[in-house]
Amino acid sequence: MAERTVYILLTRSGTWFSRLIHLATQDSYTHASIGLDGPDGPFYSFARKHPHLALPAGLVEETPAAKRGLKMPCRLYELKVSEDVYRRLRRRLACMYGQRERYHYNLLGALGCFINLPLRRRHHFFCSQFVAGLLEECGAVTLDKSPDLTRPTDLCRVGGVRAVA
Repeated sequence: MAERTVYILLTRSGTWFSRLIHLATQDSYTHASIGLDGPDGPFYSFARKHPHLALPAGLVEETPAAKRGLKMPCRLYELKVSEDVYRRLRRRLACMYGQRERYHYNLLGALGCFINLPLRRRHHFFCSQFVAGLLEECGAVTLDKSPDLTRPTDLCRVGGVRAVA
């Protein structure tokens, strides 16, 4: 059976929210996104919808090439999956992105993650919760903890994930 590659991009931007997360956690990376179309994207995540405004935030398409120009800390990972898992990921992501106006950023969940209190809300996700949940829901990985408690740096320790760049 053919294998496909899924990409996970971890970054730490200079936004006030990213700096706050980094200060509180000391994690190297504060944002996660997932890509199914090669390392040059597009990637998908839950983040701000406009570059200069913290809100509104929700499901967005990101371009990794644009992030490289910003000189922010980043690390690209890959995960090999079966064709069946890849198709499930693609269908689920297309369905969510097609209805992206229904989805919102889970700020309460992100705060809950920091204090180890899972706060799941319908149609609300924070970045790593989205990536981890999507991977687990589609059968790509088995997580050691709930997606609701998964921080971006946890994703690089998931079984089968390996650093690319």
